[in-house]
Amino acid sequence: MKKRVLWMAVCLVMILSTVIAPLSASAASGTAKILKVNTNANLRDPDDYQHVLSYMKSGTKVLWTGKTNKKNKAFYLVTTTGGLTGYVYKDYLSSYGAVNLSQVYKTRKAAKIYKKPSTSSSKVTSVGKGRYVLVYGTSSGWAYVKTTSGKGGYMKLSTLKKY
Repeated sequence: MKKRVLWMAVCLVMILSTVIAPLSASAASGTAKILKVNTNANLRDPDDYQHVLSYMKSGTKVLWTGKTNKKNKAFYLVTTTGGLTGYVYKDYLSSYGAVNLSQVYKTRKAAKIYKKPSTSSSKVTSVGKGRYVLVYGTSSGWAYVKTTSGKGGYMKLSTLKKY
């Protein structure tokens, strides 16, 4: 239940905090689609789409940058906010929204988010390695971010890499 609420929160944050791009926009234009899983589905291994990595419940939201399986275009390469990347059969997905790719970053390692851009500031929350955050601005080695659950604060820029 917590994962479902987390997914809903991340999608709402992404949609409300960015300019919503037309659903026909492609990754080449700097946007990625947020897709909703319409039925219980498997997330398949990116190296061998026959192998199942994880199970996703109906209503789960995923990020899609426009990539498909080279051998079978019916499988979309998607990423979960938990950091898993794999293939999902396209007929199990529907459009939910879009996000500007320039704002999507992934954590290089587990890191803290602070109330102010200083390690002596109070901690807002922590995020694990491979988690996605939206970056709203950077200055002096710090980034103002929002987590997938909607919590905002400052992270060291060195702990992040572009999606």
